[in-house]
Amino acid sequence: MKHQDDLDESLKSKKRKAFEETELLNKLRDETEFEKGDYSALIIAALTTILPIVIVVLLLYYGISMFFFG
Repeated sequence: MKHQDDLDESLKSKKRKAFEETELLNKLRDETEFEKGDYSALIIAALTTILPIVIVVLLLYYGISMFFFG
């Protein structure tokens, strides 16, 4: 029986697998209930992750442009 399940799983098209995964993710997202401060916590976490990288890239860009065109 396990072999048959593996065979069925391997014969599914990639589009079908992607569609099923998308359905599952949408179902889980709809079932998830956020608390009052979760959105602000997500925004703060995103900013503390993205902003340092952006600042470093901008400083590198500035440094390289000042080196060549200074």
